[in-house]
Amino acid sequence: MTEAEGSLRTEDPARIGAYHLVRRIGAGGMGVVYEGRADDGRRVAVKVIHAALVGDPGFRSRFRSEVARARQVPPFCTAEVLDADPDADQPYLVVEYVDGPSLADEIARNGPVGPANLHALAIGVATALAAIHEAGVIHRDLKPHNVLLAPGSPKVIDFGIAQALEPTTQLTRTGELVGSINYMAPERFGAVADAVTPATDVFAWGCVVAYAAQGQAPFDADSAVGVFGRIMGGRPTLDGLTGRLRDLVERSLSADPRLRPTARELVQALIGPEDTFEHQPEMRTAVIGMLAARPSSPSPSGRWALVAAVVAVVLVLAGGTVFALHAGRDWWDDARAGTPAGSSPVMRLPGGTVAASDPLVTDGAWESKSVQSGRTFCRFTDDGLLIQNQNSGVWLCENTDLEVKGVFSVEVTGRIERAGSCLGIWFASTPAMRYRLAVCPGVWQLESEQEANGDSAVLKQWKVDSGPLGTEIHPQLVVENDVVRVGNAGTQLGEHKLNEPDLTGGWFHLGVISVDGAGLGPFQVNFADIEIRVGA
Repeated sequence: MTEAEGSLRTEDPARIGAYHLVRRIGAGGMGVVYEGRADDGRRVAVKVIHAALVGDPGFRSRFRSEVARARQVPPFCTAEVLDADPDADQPYLVVEYVDGPSLADEIARNGPVGPANLHALAIGVATALAAIHEAGVIHRDLKPHNVLLAPGSPKVIDFGIAQALEPTTQLTRTGELVGSINYMAPERFGAVADAVTPATDVFAWGCVVAYAAQGQAPFDADSAVGVFGRIMGGRPTLDGLTGRLRDLVERSLSADPRLRPTARELVQALIGPEDTFEHQPEMRTAVIGMLAARPSSPSPSGRWALVAAVVAVVLVLAGGTVFALHAGRDWWDDARAGTPAGSSPVMRLPGGTVAASDPLVTDGAWESKSVQSGRTFCRFTDDGLLIQNQNSGVWLCENTDLEVKGVFSVEVTGRIERAGSCLGIWFASTPAMRYRLAVCPGVWQLESEQEANGDSAVLKQWKVDSGPLGTEIHPQLVVENDVVRVGNAGTQLGEHKLNEPDLTGGWFHLGVISVDGAGLGPFQVNFADIEIRVGA
């Protein structure tokens, strides 16, 4: 962009809120983005909404939602939200200024990305999408201009046309077509706005990676009609892509959204056990810091640690050259866990397919119930499934049976609400025995429970600092035949072999367990966002 093109125009304001505007960065359907200066001199990017849209109450609601959702996306993968005022006469959003070229600018100057750096780019953008989707957002306009090659990692930007995942008629117009046609999935050309899902962004990811590999979009043509025809016909050009990455791009470009991997599955697939990395000590501290990052306000899913734990490569801009970070295998395992060498390993989760995913805010596979005049209950709230037992012992919230075998995983978000209480997660059974994880203050226990009389025994335990009461906890269980691995927010605590050839998953109950000797109740815990996956 030349200086003239970036200069402020007559109609541009000189100041928005507490920010002095310096130049135009770009413009789009929602508004104009400016480079600005805060009062302390810090560079920022300020998005100011078009005047024509300000009077539309539906649009203000959409922008307000954009701001709220953008605040929940961790800044390691997007431009961090610094300030916003959706209710101002000129609504605006202020984010960090990302000092790096876009992928489009980089390729225009230097041509397609080489294989090693392409792999790093693919992981970085997939990681960003995983984080965005976990925050409940669909980007809707992922393209090379919206991928900035910032120091540390690529930043996926421009939520100006993002859409909250929950279908909301006030926030969309039926048939509205928003995005860049070269990167739009086939379902985007229909008349139903709700057809847009996270899989739509995954299609765009495949297009962006293909563009980076060959210097042109995979469905490129001489006209918009030609592009449309190629997308609907499923005829991409994938020059420069080979091996596993080509396979993933092809799957991401499937016409049927159900056949596309999730962003999280993309990252896990791209980090194969056979990968080796060249040591670069100067970046070690930065990488571990990024991988260990936690959001100040957990997203609704509460799984940022899991997203960070599967990040494997950082994209770095140095002297205008994009290169991948490499490291030795032993160090890389430590880095992915976000912990120093010699500490607990990362919790490796199978990909598989989603067998159950529930925010636990209303009756579904788990149902509400109460006894003792409502003092012992399973009750749904906006925060999840609240479970209380007036007495000591165990109180269960049962789910409908979901029988699985072989390899499966369970991930939940939970909170211990009252002293002496433990989260109880039942995950497998045999005709004679049930197995559960008891997450108690200071100690997590893998336990067996006899079917006949309910007597329990501790099989293995780990000391875990779960924080004060009310702190979100992220237990993870992976069952591989009869070996159980237990994790906490992406870090593996340990594993145990059950020696049960008839082990079946499916007794996925949630409950509260009182600590031995805890005294009188009530005992209370809260569960949210359970996800069960089946298959490797």
